[in-house]
Amino acid sequence: MGSGMSSYRRRPRGFVLDPSKGMLPLLGLQVLLEYGRAGSARPPATAALLAANVLIFLRPGTLPKKAYVALNPNIFFKFRDLKTFFLSPLYNVNEVHLFCNVTTLLWTGVELETSMGTAEFASMVAALLGLSQGAMLLLSKGLSLLGEGAPYYEEFCIGFSGVLFGMKAVTMSARAGDFLHLAGMVIPAKYAVWAQLFLTQALIPDSSFVGHLGGIQAGHVYLRTGTGQARARSTAG
Repeated sequence: MGSGMSSYRRRPRGFVLDPSKGMLPLLGLQVLLEYGRAGSARPPATAALLAANVLIFLRPGTLPKKAYVALNPNIFFKFRDLKTFFLSPLYNVNEVHLFCNVTTLLWTGVELETSMGTAEFASMVAALLGLSQGAMLLLSKGLSLLGEGAPYYEEFCIGFSGVLFGMKAVTMSARAGDFLHLAGMVIPAKYAVWAQLFLTQALIPDSSFVGHLGGIQAGHVYLRTGTGQARARSTAG
């Protein structure tokens, strides 16, 4: 599981004991173990994405705060604020959110970039970012028109997991005949990303269901393109 695009809620100011803090050293250890071990491929695009997520979370300098980049479908369709479209995936709610997303990115990104090559991997990530954000917005709009999606249409979302679910869809397509262990169950790999979608929602109710679903749809759209099919075959090989 491990990934989460979260609906963002502003918290009151003042001293609050935050149990989500303290994850950065553990995150740094995981990255060090992967990139520091002998024989590691050390894929640079994955490393750049990892660094971007962490540095933006720490917000050095004058980077916008997450309250100003969280993507809200209602506001986006009214004002077409492209800043929220492109920046919201690179922000995280707290250290746990950052840890889950970056850990998943570390595992999935290293595998995909090593098999695909850096240029193709970077191109895929860019495509999945645009497709997953677009799919999330369209799903939210469609549900609101049906009268069933008002909560999704009004929520503020940040996080890289739409892209991560798209990456998982690409990865699992290359393992269609395999079986994976997930939460004590053995699941055909082709269904694993869907199982992760519902398991994530069950364990983390505040996560963005339409954001994750949009990511899966983005992965499948990407795979239907000629480029995506060729890259999936190279991943399988």
